[in-house]
Amino acid sequence: MGNKLQAGGGLIGLMFLALGIFEFVQGDRWVVWILLGFLFGGFGAAGRLLKGKGQA
Repeated sequence: MGNKLQAGGGLIGLMFLALGIFEFVQGDRWVVWILLGFLFGGFGAAGRLLKGKGQA
């Protein structure tokens, strides 16, 4: 159950990070989205995906 909760938080974090990057490219307010991505574990999830450890 813990892995599902961690994966869900990482997925939400990745979505916030993607939205933050999109807003950054457009020149809008992006800091809030990047912070939310950090708080919801988006950086950890991105690191796991890039290293190939995101597969359960």
